[in-house]
Amino acid sequence: MNEKKKLIITTALKLFSAKGSAATSMQEIAEICGMSKGSLYLMFKSKEELEASTMEYCIFTLMDEMSQIEHEAGLTSRERLHKQIETLLGHVSELKEFLRVQMRSMMMDEEQNRKEKCKPQNKDLEIRTLHWFKDKLEDLYGPEIEPYTIDLILLTHGLFLSYVKIWFTEMPSLTVSKMASNMLQTIDYAARGLLDQRPTPLVPLEHWPAWSSDSDTDSMMRHPIHIIKQMKDIITSDMPPGQLRNDALETIAILRQEMMEFTPRRAIILGMIRNLDHIPVIQSLHSELQHIMDAMYSRFIQADSSQQ
Repeated sequence: MNEKKKLIITTALKLFSAKGSAATSMQEIAEICGMSKGSLYLMFKSKEELEASTMEYCIFTLMDEMSQIEHEAGLTSRERLHKQIETLLGHVSELKEFLRVQMRSMMMDEEQNRKEKCKPQNKDLEIRTLHWFKDKLEDLYGPEIEPYTIDLILLTHGLFLSYVKIWFTEMPSLTVSKMASNMLQTIDYAARGLLDQRPTPLVPLEHWPAWSSDSDTDSMMRHPIHIIKQMKDIITSDMPPGQLRNDALETIAILRQEMMEFTPRRAIILGMIRNLDHIPVIQSLHSELQHIMDAMYSRFIQADSSQQ
């Protein structure tokens, strides 16, 4: 994102958060940014497009902060997740007026919201969020919680939206810390109950569209995370124990971690892919991953060129 575009988005965000988007005009945003209204419309065709870009900016900023917490030393898995929930709620608190309008708009236009979810960048975010949450659950409750991943995602999503709704409309005195603690405690009760009773999951993980590679339509390429997971499974089961196998698994772990970052580092990803170049059992997957990454970076370079 170039500096001028970032200035417009951050200015709009401050105004939207302070008084809501309806009470904020494009003229006001342009004046604060020191540009004409016409120049503003050259970068954003409408106020709705600017609002969508502002929401996207909020999501990426939040993901960056979540990633930083992920790498903080000295925190247990539970403490780390608690801090991430607090960070999420803190952002919601700061953007209350803006998010109130966005949530109302999303509920009023379900068809448009469905189309937005199908965009490649939103599909990518959904996949990364799913893998992130699944890892969190397994850190807290062990690998046996995997079948209940989607059930717990749906529970957490419902809790979060309900908390935010009553916080915005009925109980502004609720605190971020109290809501985060209560949400995590409720997830605890549900997870331990599921592990104790072992019911059949309402929505098995393999049936969830974002998890299944079969969900890709219109000749879309598989998400790299799916391929990396398949590589790990094959190396674990088919390669004999030894240093080569250990190195391959370590490389895949680094590659997966980097792919889950908000801003994956191209040099590290390409370097790790190169390290896997001469492992026969994953040769076809390696070629597929290389092809996908080449296409992704090609699109990024073209997008950067078009904005300059």
